[in-house]
Amino acid sequence: MSSILFASDLHGNAEAYDALFAMDADAIVLGGDLLPYPLKRGGDLIDIQRSFVTGYLAPKLDTRRCFWILGNDDWEAMLPLLEGHGTSIHGRATEFLDGLSIAGCSFVPVTPFGMKDFDRKDVEGWHPVQLPTRCLLSRTGGLEEVSLETVLARGTIEAELERLAGLSDPARTVYVVHTPPFATKLDRLRGITPIGSRALRTFIDRRRPPLTLHGHVHESPGVDRLGSTVSVNPGDSMRRLRVARIDLKDYSVTSPR
Repeated sequence: MSSILFASDLHGNAEAYDALFAMDADAIVLGGDLLPYPLKRGGDLIDIQRSFVTGYLAPKLDTRRCFWILGNDDWEAMLPLLEGHGTSIHGRATEFLDGLSIAGCSFVPVTPFGMKDFDRKDVEGWHPVQLPTRCLLSRTGGLEEVSLETVLARGTIEAELERLAGLSDPARTVYVVHTPPFATKLDRLRGITPIGSRALRTFIDRRRPPLTLHGHVHESPGVDRLGSTVSVNPGDSMRRLRVARIDLKDYSVTSPR
């Protein structure tokens, strides 16, 4: 049986990537927010992320068996530059290890932040508690400012998860979803407020996948069990690598560093 390494929210930390890719495992899975998002930055964030992709990450993904999604702090315009490097699984299901499939979803419930390529309405009728001050979508030629109504009209996380469920057998699929499920050990903002996806929580309760992998909420690392499903958030790796090793024989989780 196989073991995998799962990390998320590296935010362009090349030192953490180097440490992760030097570790032994049958595959590496990356759960989104892969690209630089410096808190204090000058210049254009699209250019910053483009330079990191072409100069570092795309070649790095070619060195290992790696499955990945982007996250809400990654511009969607980077996807064409990353396609063909490792295995992109956002919106897709593909063969994984040990007779399993793996599928991915980059979407998160709409955040207060401006980047909106991967923000979605959670379910029909849902509305964000805290409204974003700006809504920006990336295009190959730059950024476009749109209304919140435009973002909310792009579909729901609930519908996307149901579409994914039709691409493979959920009972034999590992789901990599940037948002964690709602009201778990994995989605507590500042350790208190649950900000995960209700749609994802319902999906797990109904579909019972064996393993789900998440990021997004930096300060809420841990392992939770929802019925028979093991769900993991390793926490962010912005300053140091935080990684979960998962044994696919019994879905046991350890933190090797």
